[in-house]
Order: sequence, then C-alpha cells, then structure tokens
Amino acid sequence: MQTYKYFARDKDGKEVNGKTEARAAQAVAESLKAKGLVVIRIEEELGFSMDKLSEINIGGVPIKDKVVFMRQLATMISAGIALTQALQILEAQATNPLFKRTLSNVLSDVQGGKGLAEAFKKSNKVFDDITLNLLEAGEESGNLETILERLALELEAQKKLGDKIRGAMIYPAIIFLVIIGVILLMMFVLIPAMADIYGEFDAELPMITQVMINMSNFFLGYWWLVIIVVGIISIVTKSYVESPNGKAFVNRMILKIPIFGAIIVKMQIAQFTRILSLLLKSGLSIVKALELTGGSLTNIVFKEAVLQAAKEVEKGVPLALPIARATVFPMIISQMIAVGEESGELDKVLERVSVYYNDEVEAATSNLTTLMEPLMLLLMGGVIAFIALSVYMPMFNLSGVVG
Repeated sequence: MQTYKYFARDKDGKEVNGKTEARAAQAVAESLKAKGLVVIRIEEELGFSMDKLSEINIGGVPIKDKVVFMRQLATMISAGIALTQALQILEAQATNPLFKRTLSNVLSDVQGGKGLAEAFKKSNKVFDDITLNLLEAGEESGNLETILERLALELEAQKKLGDKIRGAMIYPAIIFLVIIGVILLMMFVLIPAMADIYGEFDAELPMITQVMINMSNFFLGYWWLVIIVVGIISIVTKSYVESPNGKAFVNRMILKIPIFGAIIVKMQIAQFTRILSLLLKSGLSIVKALELTGGSLTNIVFKEAVLQAAKEVEKGVPLALPIARATVFPMIISQMIAVGEESGELDKVLERVSVYYNDEVEAATSNLTTLMEPLMLLLMGGVIAFIALSVYMPMFNLSGVVG
C-alpha cells in the first residue's frame, strides 16, 4: 500500500485536503469521487520512513518467486477461484518487496477491468516480453492455466541451467583468484625481500630474476599509476563492449572460444527451439513468435539470424531456408524445421530438438570443471614454476660469489 496526499473540493467549493493509503492513485480518485468530492490533485507521499526502508529491493524478483507465483496462480484458477481473489492471496503472501508492490498494482489494474498481461506490462521489471505475450495469448484463448504451467516449467529450466553454469565456474574462479593473490604477494613482499638479500652479494642476477625485480620495483613505486591505467582500460573496454559494434565483435569471438563457444552455441539453439515451440503452441503467429524468440536470445549473432529469418518468413519464405543459410545453426536444425513445416507439427519437432540440446547443455556444463581442470593446473603450475626459477636460479650463482 502507498500513502497519497489528496487535494479536492466538496459540493460547496470548500477545499478538502488529507492523506490516505491505497494501492494506486486511481483508487484514491475513485474513493474521493464516491464521496462526492471533485479531485484537484493527488500526490504520492515520498517521505522517509522505516516502512519505506523495508521496501528497498536489490536484485529484482528471483526466478524461484516467479515459479511459485505461476504455479499457485494456475492452481487457484483451475480450482475456480476468481483472478482478483487469487491475486489478493498471492500479494498477501509475497515476501519480495518489488514483487509485492507489483502484485498490488496489478491487482488494482485487474480490478479496474484490465487484463492480467496488460496489468503486468506496466511493471516491466518483473516479466519479459515473451512471458507477457504468452499471458496475453492464454487470456485470449482461455488457456491461462496451461500457459502459466508452461511458463513455470520454462522458468525452472532457466534456473536449473543457470545454477549448473555458476557451479561449473566456481573452480576456475577460485584458481584465478589464487593466481592473482600469489602474483600480488610475490610483487609486493617476496621479490623486494629477495632483492635485498641478493643485493648484499653484489652478484649478477639471471635475466628472469632481474626482470621480476624490475617489475616489482615498478609496482611498488607506481602502484597508483597501475590502478589508474587498469581503471581507464576497464572503462574503455566496458564502453566498447556495450556499443553495438563492440557487442557484435565480442559475441562473435565468444563463439570461437574452445569449450565455452560450443556450450554457448548449444545454449542458444536450445533456447531458440524451446521458446519458439512454446510460443507456437500458444497460438502466436510464426512471424511474431520468431521476433519474440530472437529478442530473447543473448548472443547477437543468433539474435540477428533469427530476426532476419522472421523478415523472410513474413515474405512467405519457409523458415528452414533462412535457418539453413545462417552458418551459426547446424544443418540438422534446418532439416528438422523443414520436416516440421512439411508435417504441420513444427512446434512438436522444435520441442523434441530443444529437449536434445538441453540434455547436451547439461552434459557439457556438468563436464566443464573436468575439462578446465588440466588448463587451470597448467596455468597454476606455470606461475609457480616462474616464481621458483626467479627465486632459486640466483642461488647457484651465489655459491660461486661466496666461495
């Protein structure tokens, strides 16, 4: 609930001011009109309070909360509970501040006669275009319950895949942080101490050791310059990556990275076939479904290929042809799409393809740690070997100097 200040006039023209709590400004206006007042102005009160502090939300709405919402709403609709009553129940039990406020606003809009999808469109921080279009299709076809169940399954699949990828990346991230820690310890502690010891003997140091000492001296004397340079490079790199040309370049290069590139290709194909199948099953036209599916893909190479396919399909070209011309898709994808178009069961064929590629992605991400372990060990071993050589090689020369 929000607090609003209202300014109105009664039937005698006398000004009436006050505060009230409501789900939206529209609800306040309707309440004032019901009392015979003429509304002049309604303002949301933005003052600080502990209640306002508790509504601060970081990180958006978790997928878990969305899945629970979809499933429970589907269950209540199938049980014959009115949509407004179901939304009231779900709002009351919502724990995420952002989602609770969103459901409150959605409930007000639905009570005002708007559809569920239309109400959620005003809160684009929660659901994407695909979800909103599916909700709208479910309302129009009378299959809202089925659509909600499908959306819940889709969100669960996304969460499961995201958890697998994050889990697979933990080991490489730890190794990387360890290497950075070792390098910093070496540059700021080990090398300076080593330089002082070897300096007392006035001996000629091996090149590798001298290079390490020079690097350490530079970092110790110009650490502030290093931070500035790294900061500038980070800002320039971020700006370039976020630009259209930079994003396209990075997305293309990512697909060529060993191991990771193959996984991303499989992920994009799995998402393309799964989303397109879901949209077609919901009754959307193939052109609209392709536009929404293309917009949902994260890699710009796949996104452009699908959006270009949508333009050609709109002109009457079978989907299999532009997909076959797009080099990012394996030939089997266009062949399966051709089979689906000829049989009139494109949605079912795409669903089977998505299941196959989902399994491929799960297998690849499960083996990611195993595949990367030799590389990480080789990198770690190289750093340790380099440090060992720079520290111990001078000792062989010192024996001659001391003698």
